Order: sequence, then C-alpha cells, then structure tokens
Amino acid sequence: MGFLETLSGRKKVLSFEIIFDDRNKVGVNLNKNVPIISAPDYIRLWACYEAKMIYNLGYPNNVSANVAIGAMAKIVENDIQEDTDCFQKANFDDVIEYNSSILKGNIKFTGEFYAKGSFERNIKTWLPSKGTEQQAVYSTLALMQCAITMTRDDKECIEVFTKTARNMIKLYESGAGVGMTSIVQVPTIAYMQAIGLAE
Repeated sequence: MGFLETLSGRKKVLSFEIIFDDRNKVGVNLNKNVPIISAPDYIRLWACYEAKMIYNLGYPNNVSANVAIGAMAKIVENDIQEDTDCFQKANFDDVIEYNSSILKGNIKFTGEFYAKGSFERNIKTWLPSKGTEQQAVYSTLALMQCAITMTRDDKECIEVFTKTARNMIKLYESGAGVGMTSIVQVPTIAYMQAIGLAE
C-alpha cells in the first residue's frame, strides 16, 4: 500500500485487469487484496469504473461516452438476473465476446479499487496507450459482466445492482455526470439510493 493510501485511511480492496485479445474477446482478472470482499463491493467497483470511463471519454460531448450510458440502459431495461449477458443485451455480442478465462492479450485496462470505512469507495485506472474508445466502452460491459458473476448467488445484491445502474442513468440524464467530481459522486449517490441511504 502506498504512503498516501495509508495516510488517508484508504485500503486497497482489489486490483483488476480487463484484457482484450486479438480474436475480439475480452475477459477480466480480479486480484483480491483483502481476505474477504463483500458482494456489494463488486457492484461498487463496476459503478466506479463505469463513471471513470464515462468521464474519461468526455461525457457529455463524446459519442462513445453516450454509447456507454446507452449500453447500460439496455442491460437494465429488465432487471439484472444471474444469467444476464451484458454484451448480448447491449447488442455488441456480434462484434465482441466475453470470455472469463482470457489471461493474455494485447490491450489491458487496469485499475485498483479502494475503500475507506463502510461508504467511501474510489478507483485508480491505467488506460492502454493503444486502446480505443470502443474498447473503453466494452471494458465497462466486461467489468459489469464480471460483477454479475461475483454477485449472482445473492438475490438481494442483484436487485441492488439493477437499482444502482438505473440510478446512474438517471443521474447522467439529470446532468450530474459533468466534471471530475462525477467520478466519485455518481457511483456513490447511485449506490446509496439503491440501498435506501440517500434520496
């Protein structure tokens, strides 16, 4: 753990790699940095990453950023289920395939997920120099798919997942996704609303 993380009381919960191979497949590797990760933290990992990518893509003035939000909206038109296929629901399954067993690839989006106390969560990301905007969008779906896999045995958690995603969409529609503060505010508010701790 870095000096600044120690000073701020933040703890690294996990690190991740979203890997694209040269056969139009994408997978996610998660590395746990603590012995036990609660199911809601996988939702929050995805929500933080989604918000970071949407910001990085240049929301609201970037087509790919709006495609990412549109893809999220298609996935949660109906409630998320344990067998939800994010790429199929977003109509991307004809161009890219999710494969959880990919270990090597040419393009990697990487990051670390931090926690402070029960409520504060944030993320650091490193983007590949040769990554495309399209891959940035696909990376959000890949992490969402991975998070569904990690939470699918918890029915209540899956319901919170659906609500968190829908709340994020509403926040973006209301104009809340502009500026660097949106990286933390959008996923935090969306999740807190989903569990009934915010209006």
